[in-house]
Amino acid sequence: MMWLKLAVPCLLLSISPFCDGYSTLFPADLGLAEEDVPFMPRERDEFDDCHIHYARYARTEAESLDPFEPYPEPRENSHVAAIGVTRKPGNTIEWLCMGTLIWENVVLTTAHCTVLEEGNANPDVVRLGGGYYFPDSAITAADSEHVIERKVSAIVRHPEFDPITGANDIAVVKLDELVRVNPSVAPVCLWLYTEIPFSRMESVGRSRLQAVRNGSPKAEIINEVYFQRNKNKCASFGTGVCMERNRTIANECSTAARGDILQRRLVHNFATSPFLIGLLTSHSTGGQCPTLRSYAPVNQYRDWLIEAMQQLETLATRSSFHPVACALRYAHVRPRVEGLLYERIGDVPRFAAGVAGDESRYMTYIVQLAWPQGSANARNDCVATYVDQRTLLTLAECVLPTSPTSVRTKDRYRSESFEIADVVAHPKYSPGSSRNNIAVIKLKSRVEVVPACPWLLPTLPDRVDYTGIGRMNLQNFLGDTQDPSSESIPSFAMPAVTTQPWQLCGNFLANLAARNQSVPEFTEDEHLCFGDEQWQVPDGCSLLKGAPVMRYIVRSGGFVKYLFGLSLAGKFCGLGLPSVAVAIAPHADWLRSVILNPASSALQAGSTKGSSPLIFINPDLKRSDECTDGRGSLGICVPHEECTSTREQLGSGGRVTLCTNGSIICCAWGDIARGQPSQPVNPVQVELDSCEERYQAVREERFLGLQESEDDYGNLASVAEIGWVMSGGKISFPCSGFLITLRTIVTTARCAESNGRKPTVARIGSVGAGQRTNYLLPPIRKVTVHDDYDETNGLHNIALITLAEPITATPFVFPSCLWKNQTHLPAGAILLSLWDNEPRITTHSVHPMYYSECRERLEDSELLDGQICMLRAAPETKFIVSTPCFTTGSIIMWENTTANPEIIDAQHLVALHSHGDCRENDDVLLTIRVSDYYDWIVSNIK
Repeated sequence: MMWLKLAVPCLLLSISPFCDGYSTLFPADLGLAEEDVPFMPRERDEFDDCHIHYARYARTEAESLDPFEPYPEPRENSHVAAIGVTRKPGNTIEWLCMGTLIWENVVLTTAHCTVLEEGNANPDVVRLGGGYYFPDSAITAADSEHVIERKVSAIVRHPEFDPITGANDIAVVKLDELVRVNPSVAPVCLWLYTEIPFSRMESVGRSRLQAVRNGSPKAEIINEVYFQRNKNKCASFGTGVCMERNRTIANECSTAARGDILQRRLVHNFATSPFLIGLLTSHSTGGQCPTLRSYAPVNQYRDWLIEAMQQLETLATRSSFHPVACALRYAHVRPRVEGLLYERIGDVPRFAAGVAGDESRYMTYIVQLAWPQGSANARNDCVATYVDQRTLLTLAECVLPTSPTSVRTKDRYRSESFEIADVVAHPKYSPGSSRNNIAVIKLKSRVEVVPACPWLLPTLPDRVDYTGIGRMNLQNFLGDTQDPSSESIPSFAMPAVTTQPWQLCGNFLANLAARNQSVPEFTEDEHLCFGDEQWQVPDGCSLLKGAPVMRYIVRSGGFVKYLFGLSLAGKFCGLGLPSVAVAIAPHADWLRSVILNPASSALQAGSTKGSSPLIFINPDLKRSDECTDGRGSLGICVPHEECTSTREQLGSGGRVTLCTNGSIICCAWGDIARGQPSQPVNPVQVELDSCEERYQAVREERFLGLQESEDDYGNLASVAEIGWVMSGGKISFPCSGFLITLRTIVTTARCAESNGRKPTVARIGSVGAGQRTNYLLPPIRKVTVHDDYDETNGLHNIALITLAEPITATPFVFPSCLWKNQTHLPAGAILLSLWDNEPRITTHSVHPMYYSECRERLEDSELLDGQICMLRAAPETKFIVSTPCFTTGSIIMWENTTANPEIIDAQHLVALHSHGDCRENDDVLLTIRVSDYYDWIVSNIK
């Protein structure tokens, strides 16, 4: 079982039990989920066709993670320490103040805490691991199994500490033994950067009210939200970081003890680590809960801290306190951010190697821009995003004044380059401006990649995946395991952020301008605003110009990857500070004019029949309805054969309006055939055209039968196996066909002549049959092969098989329909492949191609009349284990799904598989387009 072997790497590298692609936000429903199944024209005639053109890549599964088991212990305050001194007589411990563990055997606190008024007595004991409680003597193993106690072996105070003024009130305390890091006891990280950009932080202190439980008073640890304010607001009592309380409920506030902690939790690896910002020095005195607090920032003691750690003979160095180093060192014991995990689908990589694998497999639609060596003005901070397989979008500023000459995939080992044919920047873009900052890149050749479809509607999802660049080892979810990898190479980062009202970005930009910072002119009508209150560890995700802002959207029965904007401004991908992106939708008209050139499609296809018409299907119009044709003339919906201008409209390259499903055309009043001798009604055509209505009662009866027995009524009622009597009397059924009338089966000529003689019997309805299924085995009377069939190249590879007698339609066996529309095909269909062994049949999703693209893929081969190229489905996140080969005559059908839940939907024969390679999943399938042979079929059914 090969799939078991292939699944092993997925189980090792991800938290999902299956290989279901890279991790992204859960697909959003923006009102397109109930959209009718799209239809694909012969050539591209719409700009917003990506979901049709690349339907084969749509994701089809969206399994969310199973709920996590709750942590057995709280992890949020595992760094909080209680510092005490032993009093004599009685050896009772007085718990003096709070400290915070910064190394496995070092606690940071205030110098005040280490200098006692009673004389030379110093703190001599430290407790950690109190869980919800301040870990003093009141906390026992019953409260927290991880509570530990250590003796103090050394104290180093700041040499310039002044106990009178409180200046430089900081000290480090060394423990006599290392603590074993676990979820309840783990060091805090230190924020040692000069700038403190966080407007919102946490004050960590003890509860003011004592909760009496089991007869012992316990002080709970209280985490309160405080907002950073201008220092002037705290000028009367402190000069440190000024913080204002967010809540005013008295019984929920903490004590305001000197040495209490100010921290900010930062995201990394789908978890958060606490970063120590400062220690409480003073506070306002009004009210029961101090509204304002002043904290001494630890960043001003950076150099002293490193010296003190060396003085205490620890292994800590300056690099040990780098935010990334600290975050990764203890990531396995940090609390996960479950909201970030539950909103995602796909495999969240466990290790950095999984991040690299996702990047090389799933993110090839994002490429770097490349210039010849030594080029002036080359931009190494820009990327571009595929919107089709030979077109990319990026920022205009990235390609001006010197255009790149190629694009290159970002892969550590197998980077590929593709030459650029043309670069078109928006004509209204001015260097240095944020307006019209968009450009189109066209490649010389098509690239096998899953593009991001341009989103052209005004509606936006509430959350998006915002692409930036970050350290690879910050993107995976470690859970409770450590990643031994030290990989720190840059990789694409894709954090989820919230779509914000423009006012948020507007206010932020206004504040920057007020501080005399240069701010580009962004506008609500052309830009998008994204942001999230949660900050990240530095280097987690940084701005990458032109990177995609995307999300999967539910559309046409799958999940389609859509591009909403191109990243333009904002340091941290919207985390903490808002980011701005260039919106795609406002530039739709310009993009359409550059990317879509309908007149060129026919030339690319090598067509000799004139340019392709622009087909417009109006599903609300039915036969005899009044309408306006593509030339603006008033008319009526009539069968195409009754409109004298049908051929002219289809060949003119202009707009053609079809009513309902394509066999009815909007025809100008003057072009409707009148006064001519009426043609006799062809009963065959009537039977074919009324297929859905003719067998509706049978399909309703079949639905009722299915409710009783899926085994008996689950067969393929219209699938016929074509048989030959072999030596010994055994019947061989090497290929298949489709029952379209009570007496006629459509198949390929290659099938009908596969044994060098005509078939003798058909077996109808046996595929998937149960024990009580009444399938049929009628003899064959006649085989009609297309007169111009060429067995060497497959030209006109179609045949009709006539049964000796008409069958009687039953819920087990009845005819299905022919797809008549000659301009459009369903964007997705099902190929039925029959086998001699169980399972007798396998189904495969296949998708048609534009004729020009088909000819390009075929290269030296020729696309013949009556043929259409199709491709096997290749869902973006599925690992394709093997590529099946299909027999000639394999049925390609489409179900006309209706709103009626109490009927089996009608099936339509769209195509028959003719031939094609099956070495790779991307190999082209050459199929017979049945609608091209509609007239031939009608004329040859007797």
